[in-house]
Amino acid sequence: MRRFSFNPIKIGLLIISLFFTQQSLAETTKIKPFVKGSFQQIQRDNKNSSYIVTFWSETCAFCMKELDLFGKLLKNYPGIKLISITTDPFLEEKTVNQILFSKNLPDVQKWVFAEAFAERLYFDVARNWRGELPLTYFADSQNKLVKHLGVIKEQELIDWLSLQSTSIEN
Repeated sequence: MRRFSFNPIKIGLLIISLFFTQQSLAETTKIKPFVKGSFQQIQRDNKNSSYIVTFWSETCAFCMKELDLFGKLLKNYPGIKLISITTDPFLEEKTVNQILFSKNLPDVQKWVFAEAFAERLYFDVARNWRGELPLTYFADSQNKLVKHLGVIKEQELIDWLSLQSTSIEN
């Protein structure tokens, strides 16, 4: 019969390691409230890098189609960040995480409209936006922001991702 001995140092290190791993995972999946000024903050925080901002709703079938496309393609482009913003005011964290997990996007940056009157946030993002979805912004490493309303075509997304990946490598 083999004896099992406890090594308090190894157990302590294991507990500390698990704690920090859990803290790190919690930070990557934390949902931020999208309020007036959040879109500008996202642009400042991601300056000089390529990223995609997608606005979606849980009831928008076209949004779900586009999220599927992002989940399918972005795994091949790890240098491109996706920022997810749901326009459903105060949508529960569990629902947001379930939707994004089902689209293979569990680790994207997540925001949820946190304003009772979503129209105020529409105006803050773009003065002429009235809430049409899906709405996606593509930002390149030179901080050029391109707006795309409606579902993006797969080949267009692949072309943009490939172009950004090439500029990241150079």
